[in-house]
Amino acid sequence: MPAVVPALRDRSAYLWGIRVMRLAGLAALFFSTVHARPPAGWHGRGPAISCALGVMAAGWLLWIAAEHRPRLLTVSLAATALGGGALGGLSPHSVGIAAAAVAALVAAAALTPETSIAIAVAASLALAVTTIVVGGGTAVMLGYLVLVGAGLGMGFIRLGQIQRAEQAEALLEQTRRAQQAEAQAAVLHERTRIAREIHDILAHSLGALSMQLEAAQALLQASPATGEDPALGKALGCVGRAGDLARTGLTETRRAVHALREDSVLLPELLARLATGPEQDDTAPAVRLQVAGTVRRLEPDATLAVLRTAQEAVTNAAKHAPGQPVTLTLVYTEDHTTLTASNPLSDAAAPRPLGASGAGYGLTGLRERALLAGGTLHTEVVDNTWQVCVTIPA
Repeated sequence: MPAVVPALRDRSAYLWGIRVMRLAGLAALFFSTVHARPPAGWHGRGPAISCALGVMAAGWLLWIAAEHRPRLLTVSLAATALGGGALGGLSPHSVGIAAAAVAALVAAAALTPETSIAIAVAASLALAVTTIVVGGGTAVMLGYLVLVGAGLGMGFIRLGQIQRAEQAEALLEQTRRAQQAEAQAAVLHERTRIAREIHDILAHSLGALSMQLEAAQALLQASPATGEDPALGKALGCVGRAGDLARTGLTETRRAVHALREDSVLLPELLARLATGPEQDDTAPAVRLQVAGTVRRLEPDATLAVLRTAQEAVTNAAKHAPGQPVTLTLVYTEDHTTLTASNPLSDAAAPRPLGASGAGYGLTGLRERALLAGGTLHTEVVDNTWQVCVTIPA
């Protein structure tokens, strides 16, 4: 069990209101004791009453300043209990004994049971000793002892309420996490089902289409009429371009299936596969990945948006800047996750065998993905280097 039970409320206005109430209680105890009979002063019991009142007031003020500091709180409540118990015996007609009861209540609710019982016993001993010394009434002393015990009992009841409230909050948090885990599992299951459907239908269809186009291209190339008829030559070119589009679509479909099935993998691992994955060939540029900041898991849409941006940047580099390396810089900040893909530009006269492939809508699709994920995407040329930057809120 912790030494001090954490406060259930941390609002500033609430805490200041409690402090004002405690100061008002101290003022009531002080004026009640000063105006009671016998009074505090320098005659008879006066010095002892003044001393007990000073100890009680010092402990009470220290209690106000001892929020969430167990040792200081223990000292302050012990002083308050001793001073209040002594006042109960020295000035039975005042309400000073209430300080001892309050100290026992607070100790039972905030400190360990052993410490709170010790403080209540100290207050009871101070009450009993001063009552016997001044020759006070036994009935009054017993009544005050019951009051201190009642404060201790109420404190234990309060402690039980706090513990039950904390257990309820912990259970609620566990339930919330379980619901989130269940929802995430359901989403992952649905993504896996979609990936399976894409693979079984679209990937197989594109694969078969690519094979048919390759067969048609081979037949046209083998036919003597192709070289004599310009229309057949154009048809051969169209079949070749259609085959390239089918193969590109098949590659993108595989990537989509892979991304849907890899929702549990962190983004840096997915990006690292661009450099070492099985899709690397002789035309693919060299890819270097740099990661800065604390890696964290993003939402699936955000992860896919960043991954697609990296894939498109690598593909565009292969098309328009063949032979140039691509640097992927992934930066995690407190509020955002940013990926910057950069590659040097090629000379204008450099050959670009893949430059005509694709439909030309890659960057437009990336901007739409980033926007759907709540982020932004922009491109620019800096020092003869092409840069694509996507920023997603954390």
